Amino acid sequence: MENSKLVIIISAMTGNHVIGNESGLPWSIPEEYQQYLDFVEGNTVIMGRKSYNIYGKDLKKTRVLVITRQASITGAKAVPSLEAAIEEAKLHTQRIFIAGGGSIYKVAIDLADEMYLSFIKGSFEGNTYFPLIKLEDWDIIREENHSRFIFKHFRRK
Repeated sequence: MENSKLVIIISAMTGNHVIGNESGLPWSIPEEYQQYLDFVEGNTVIMGRKSYNIYGKDLKKTRVLVITRQASITGAKAVPSLEAAIEEAKLHTQRIFIAGGGSIYKVAIDLADEMYLSFIKGSFEGNTYFPLIKLEDWDIIREENHSRFIFKHFRRK
């Protein structure tokens, strides 16, 4: 049963792996953000506290687990580590989405079964980065070219 639970990294990034700046996304692409919300709806999302503070208000129909040292967090369940969050999420939904930030992705990339990545067209500055992807470890099973981003669905080989 546990093997049927998918751990999926979900992120948007530029070609040079920028995923954010201090206050959120360095771009505004409503159709890409709506795609993210549609993917995670009804599932469990795991994210760090900073990401939750920025994006948590939009995750209304989603179970949210926040990796934090705090004992509790308003509107979500606080968990002490990514591993604890994944174990908790397996109790609730088939698809478990990991939604950042940068330090969470660095650990999660070795644990994920799939990745839903949007590559933003254009150049944007930021200070938070997605880790390098070892493409030899992944198959691209779906690719969609949108006007302002390219979506790629990866599955671990």
